[in-house]
Amino acid sequence: MTKIKAALQKRFKKHRVLFWYDDKGEFREQFEKLSIKNVEKIHIAGNEFAIKYRIHKIAPKQQFLLYFTTPKPANEENWLLDLELAYDVFYTDQQALFLQELGLGYHFKELVGEHLSFFGNKERLEKLKELLDVDETERALKYKILAVVFKTKYTNLETYIHAHGTACADGADGFDKELERYNLAKFYWKEIANRYNYEKEKPSIYDFLIEIFNHNFTFGGKTNLKKEASYLLALWKDTVQYRPSFGKISAKIAADIDVEGQLQTATIDELIQEDAFKIIDYKLIGDLVGLIREETMANEKVLKYIKQRENKFWYSDFQFLYQSLHYATEMIALVRQYGQQQYASFEEGTLHYSSTLQEIDYTYRKFIWNYRQTNQDRILADLAEKVEKIYATDWLLTYNDNWQKVVDKLAEWPTQTRKSQQRFFLTNVQPILDKKQRVFVVISDALRYECGVELTKKLQGENRLQASADYMISSLPSYTQLGMASLLPHKKLTVKEQSDTIVADGLSSIGVAGRTKILATNSGVRATAILAEAFMNMNAAKEGRAFVKEYDLIYIYHNQIDAAGDNTTSQDKVFEAVENELQFLVEVTKKIANMNGTNILITSDHGFIYQHQVLDNSDFSVSNHKGTVWKESRRFVIGQNLSNDAATKLFKGGQLNIGEEVEVLIPKSVNRLRVKGAGSRFIHGGAAMQEIMIPVVSVTKKKKDTVSQVAIDLIKSSEKITTNILAISFIQNDLVTDTVLPRKIKAAVYAEDGEILSDVFTYHFDIDEGSERQREVKYQFNISAKAVKKYKNQGVKLILEEPVEGTNKWKPYKEYGYTLNISFMNDFDF
Repeated sequence: MTKIKAALQKRFKKHRVLFWYDDKGEFREQFEKLSIKNVEKIHIAGNEFAIKYRIHKIAPKQQFLLYFTTPKPANEENWLLDLELAYDVFYTDQQALFLQELGLGYHFKELVGEHLSFFGNKERLEKLKELLDVDETERALKYKILAVVFKTKYTNLETYIHAHGTACADGADGFDKELERYNLAKFYWKEIANRYNYEKEKPSIYDFLIEIFNHNFTFGGKTNLKKEASYLLALWKDTVQYRPSFGKISAKIAADIDVEGQLQTATIDELIQEDAFKIIDYKLIGDLVGLIREETMANEKVLKYIKQRENKFWYSDFQFLYQSLHYATEMIALVRQYGQQQYASFEEGTLHYSSTLQEIDYTYRKFIWNYRQTNQDRILADLAEKVEKIYATDWLLTYNDNWQKVVDKLAEWPTQTRKSQQRFFLTNVQPILDKKQRVFVVISDALRYECGVELTKKLQGENRLQASADYMISSLPSYTQLGMASLLPHKKLTVKEQSDTIVADGLSSIGVAGRTKILATNSGVRATAILAEAFMNMNAAKEGRAFVKEYDLIYIYHNQIDAAGDNTTSQDKVFEAVENELQFLVEVTKKIANMNGTNILITSDHGFIYQHQVLDNSDFSVSNHKGTVWKESRRFVIGQNLSNDAATKLFKGGQLNIGEEVEVLIPKSVNRLRVKGAGSRFIHGGAAMQEIMIPVVSVTKKKKDTVSQVAIDLIKSSEKITTNILAISFIQNDLVTDTVLPRKIKAAVYAEDGEILSDVFTYHFDIDEGSERQREVKYQFNISAKAVKKYKNQGVKLILEEPVEGTNKWKPYKEYGYTLNISFMNDFDF
């Protein structure tokens, strides 16, 4: 009774008169007990004319429920036909009640009866109701029933297959049982047959997916599927909800059809665009490792292959492996080009290293860091061994042996030039203070030059920060005490007797307290020093700005790289420490900017040499030096009355500008002295290029935007899409530079109603050299078959999107309009 009353009340919201035919009188008692406000009940029994008169003339605004216990008469015998046609009929059979609850017409009664078991659940009905439109077709209604069954937001066959495939990947057969229970299996598989040409006597989702994957794999078995099958997997890989299940089902199918066996003789060129199976990337990486190790493929070609894998489904799983290959091939190519470099002068060497050769140490560092992230020792072991050998012998040793020839000719260390660390304050800080502007100096212990170059690029990518990098020559020996003192304002540096402690104008330079005193005494302005951790713990808006207002000059110290490298238990993580430090320095710089800091200098006390591989005995020097030793390390000896041999070079204190009473021995090239308890893989203190080259990163806060992203356009050859393949040439308008950043885009063809009609193309445009033609990236979009049937001769759009920073969402970037005019001939797989 309650359900009938509710259904009637709902119908009376739309109609003044309802006809209720109950020819068997099954609901007579319910009718008699029924009471609906403002509705007059009338039992029709041969009184049609009186009723018609009452409805039309006497009560033209009254609502009526007309109840019949006779069958619905034929139209020619129905005296109330005009009223019935003007208003509506209320049915009380089970199918009709479902239809009335959904607000659907009685002509769907047969469909409801066909799938009656589906409609017998209130929760399913509510979900179906949310999907319904005003004008439903029978096929559209069945699609929406499938959407409820597969628990999807979207009513399209691709999504149902993705959901079905996901369940299959998880070993669940619930969808198969529901399709049978609700009598939907025949319709579902017929739709798949029509769309993809998959027809089997006993179809199954796994068998269908095997054919789909075979169709999308160059070496797969022959199938009779339509071209539309390529589009299905492309969409699956791009759907956030179902991406993980794609990987699962792909792995299962790869094992069942023996993809590994089919890949044994495949070439890189045959596989480079393949994206159906994860094992393809294993094969590609394995082949590339061998080619790089044997140096049988040009560096440029290897990098091109790696770039082609960037927009593939599995790339994120292999990112560190591909990046390891990227940096390995670059490093090897650079060493082969520059490993034997020699210089006529000190200035020539430092300038060349700063402009070009620092890239070798950068690529080695990046290789080691990515290699460690892979947790894949076996596949990269031989390549890593080769990289280590080339870096240690062909680069570090050979290059610094040649560099040592320049060092040996020096009459004194260059401490009085503008590039000298000892002139840092006068050259870089004083000119800003003279303008009555506040200066922040951030000193990162052991931030060598190539690390500073990478930091500069990171800062250039931050909006409203302008950054540039220059180099300095550290004091010698290149160790912390001397380097830190050299960066302070001073007139004279000396080594405290019997130690390695540095005194600046009679003041100790040890620790923050000592450096604060030197700054306050010698800078001529309000100055202080602070540890980076304490600075970062300040609230930028309140205590931070109050702190900053008290000073004109603030030195900020941080020690992450050197702390990791000097500890024998953590020296193997020194490159991880560099990665962390670079990000930390970006955050420090941004915080300074938030505290109204405009002028920021980032520098270091010294550089370092690091070799990841454990050293051989041959890497250590036996030095027969004599004299009074104050301090001895792997890379320097400080003392008095020192005598050297062929393994070391002797400097008088005056030659290094650190006092006349001291002498220093520096091991030649990259050799280490045997010192008990000292680490050997991370070292500094000597005159090798990697130890003495340190950065000066100048950062200025700007009021206007300082960065932009490269613009992406496309070359349109036509306004029409006439085949199922849309070939597009994307153009990166500008080269990537320090301030013009890369742009990642995602592109696909969409109908005006938002339905996607093609596969999705994703690409990271980061080209930094070459002509416009070399900045062209081509892609062929596969247009779905439904586009031809549903949207023929309609306008469609190629929409480019870009990522929303910090999320997994995308936002519109550009769009290009086309008319879809695909010939019916394209439906055939010729």
